[in-house]
Amino acid sequence: MPSPYYDQGRRDAENGTLNQLFYHTYHDYKRGYDEIVNGPPKPKPNFLFFLIPALLLVGLAGGWFLRDRGVLSTPPTPLVVMVTVTPVTASPTFPPFAIATPAPPTPTQLVIEIGGEAITLEQVRIRPDPSIQGEPIGALDPGELITIIDGPRQGDDYTWWLIESAIGQGWVAEDFIQAR
Repeated sequence: MPSPYYDQGRRDAENGTLNQLFYHTYHDYKRGYDEIVNGPPKPKPNFLFFLIPALLLVGLAGGWFLRDRGVLSTPPTPLVVMVTVTPVTASPTFPPFAIATPAPPTPTQLVIEIGGEAITLEQVRIRPDPSIQGEPIGALDPGELITIIDGPRQGDDYTWWLIESAIGQGWVAEDFIQAR
């Protein structure tokens, strides 16, 4: 029996919407969505099951055939070792000295904070509560500017921030936004 996530994935694919969070979190949602978009999964060819043993048999038969002809039984060539002497010359040693290397500049760490701005990294759904259980109130496209109003709150293994955007207020998961 398919799970509700599988059915939701199929419905979203038929409606032309994609819930990025569900797609990357729930295997059944992804399977249902992909079956509508790409069609049912195609069976994998089993030709390797027959090809590998056939190639192995051909190789063994070829080796057996060449063994009888004497091709593989040629005597090894003798190894000649030549020794050469290289004179060692003394090289001057210099005292060690320190080279001052400038320290690389430390990058400024951008932090999401109340009153700050952020941008969306990918399509993100705005929710009425800090949870994936609520029905989304809208969605923002990648690169949209948002203002952080409140947060953070923990819910459903995500850190949530209350934001203000062009389409209104709501909660978004921190994984899909970046401080600006």
